[in-house]
Amino acid sequence: MAEYLLGLDQGSTNSKAVLIDRKGRIVRESVVPLKTDRPRPGWVEHDPKAILTSQLIAINQVIKSFNKSKTLISGLGIANQRSTLVLWDKNTGKPITPAISWQDLRAAELTRKWADHHELIRSKTGLILTPYYAAPKLRWLLDRIKGIRTKAEQGKILCGTVNTYLIWHLTKGEVHATDHTNAARMLLMNLHSLSWDEELLSLFDIPPAILPRILPTSADYGTARLSGMEIPIRASIGDQQAGLLGLGAVSPGEAAVNYGTGGFLLVNTGSQPIFIPGLLSNLAWTTPDETAHVVEGTVNAVGTVFEWFERMGLIKSPGEIDRIASSARGTVYLVPALAGLGAPHWLSEARMSIFGLGPETSTADLVRAAVEGIAFLIKDIAEVIERDGRIRIKTLTAGGGGSRIQSLVQTQADLLGLPILRSDVTEATALGAALLAGVGCGWWKSPSAAPKIQTGKIFRPRMSETDREERYGQWKKAIEAVRSFSGG
Repeated sequence: MAEYLLGLDQGSTNSKAVLIDRKGRIVRESVVPLKTDRPRPGWVEHDPKAILTSQLIAINQVIKSFNKSKTLISGLGIANQRSTLVLWDKNTGKPITPAISWQDLRAAELTRKWADHHELIRSKTGLILTPYYAAPKLRWLLDRIKGIRTKAEQGKILCGTVNTYLIWHLTKGEVHATDHTNAARMLLMNLHSLSWDEELLSLFDIPPAILPRILPTSADYGTARLSGMEIPIRASIGDQQAGLLGLGAVSPGEAAVNYGTGGFLLVNTGSQPIFIPGLLSNLAWTTPDETAHVVEGTVNAVGTVFEWFERMGLIKSPGEIDRIASSARGTVYLVPALAGLGAPHWLSEARMSIFGLGPETSTADLVRAAVEGIAFLIKDIAEVIERDGRIRIKTLTAGGGGSRIQSLVQTQADLLGLPILRSDVTEATALGAALLAGVGCGWWKSPSAAPKIQTGKIFRPRMSETDREERYGQWKKAIEAVRSFSGG
């Protein structure tokens, strides 16, 4: 009987599922679209039922593609969009509110009330106080929906990030749990004790009864009942950490850049956390035998920038970005701050800005500027890491849908002055979740012992140091202008 692992990737735009074999090869995959709602400026939501349904469809499509009598799925791993919050009724499982996306900014004004506690939050969680994380969103909901706080205090309502919501439903309500990487993105977990922090719960006024229990990323999360099968859930992990694992960045100094709905640069720092001002310190994964840490920087808008270009009629699809950008002749700077600026700037009030427009500016110039703007924001993160000096980027692998845009990866290599391997693995996040489930099933002793697939195209820098510094100097002026305009 053939044995496989099932990996899930529940993201902002799709729900995905893959089956992998013992060599870490993806043998089946399925992708189901997920709708994003934007009911008001700054508000970003999903229908929790649609999240669950789309993920179940993806799972069923993968499972049914195999002959179940000859297939044994040894374990299941879940990766998910981090910081997106769901509340549901403990008895019925019905959602209480829409799922509030990590991109959502409705708690921005509320977050300012805790500005004096910035350093406390940073020291305990490794994160920056911003409305992107789950605690401000949860407090916002508790304050504004009648009767919800009382029910939460009585334990009648449960909350969690998307992984917790999926685990609860897959186990038919038997398990209300999360993992270290997702708990960390709620601004409520102490990164040192790996438990909910009483001082932070008090600060944000969150009733503990509403929260899931915290487990390692590789642990027993109960049994999923799917398509007549019972599959042990043996892993839960944030999507970016799963992508880091799926792209093979398992040793200190190995890094991954993921271009998805947002953009993320993560550098494996090994067994020790590193705190760098302006960036995030987090866990990469936790198992009985291994704890790995990452330093991370986030770009809030990548895929959403090109979606905006489509809505404006400037492009028909992301597939034509390379062709259009190649005909650019002018020099335009675009700061892609559709949802504010993330690391290392942290300006939630910032919005997308364009500099250098002239009478001869073309659509190609704007498309090229968007590509460069994303790459510049990733460079901003890398520059902070380089100046700190405690960890060096030894290797860099690119993944995510945006990595298929060749001009983006080449520009990134040019601006960083580093070669970048664009992985052949198109579903690195789901792969990482499946590999981690394999650790939980005993297939491999640790994530670093799992199969490592490192094939793909290498993009080497082609820009001179002089040109790189000149362009980057102009970019810094654009960022300062955005900062000044937004009041930062």
